[in-house]
Amino acid sequence: MKGSMIPRLAGVALLACPALAFAAEKVPDVKGKWTGKSYSIIAGIGGHWPTSNGSFDKPKISEKDVQIEITGQDERHIWGITTLTGGGETTNEPFIGELSGKGNQEVLMVDTDGILKGELRGGVLSYCYTQVGGKSNASVVSCTEVKRAR
Repeated sequence: MKGSMIPRLAGVALLACPALAFAAEKVPDVKGKWTGKSYSIIAGIGGHWPTSNGSFDKPKISEKDVQIEITGQDERHIWGITTLTGGGETTNEPFIGELSGKGNQEVLMVDTDGILKGELRGGVLSYCYTQVGGKSNASVVSCTEVKRAR
């Protein structure tokens, strides 16, 4: 009877190892400034596009400089400010988010009216941002890459 317990315990240990390895994965330090260009399609007015004249029939295509500044991080939890500049406009919006997935390389953030979902690859954050109407009355899709500023 004692002999049959050892293989069972070994099996349980093998099953637990991947879970322990995942729990122990290092969380990358992502604090700081990330910069690039945003490429957006907008229907409506508001938020980072206060002078947009886009509609679903004739959407506005926009390109602006974007800076994501992660001002705080507690393990996988992050927060900060997104700034978009272009066309004579500069707007700021706070966000909160989390890192997840293998190696904590997936990023999910929300601001006051939209969602950013992306992934980290080295010093690059590749993401798409979506916003559906809401208080800003603008529907937006914007996909881009930002690089960590040094």
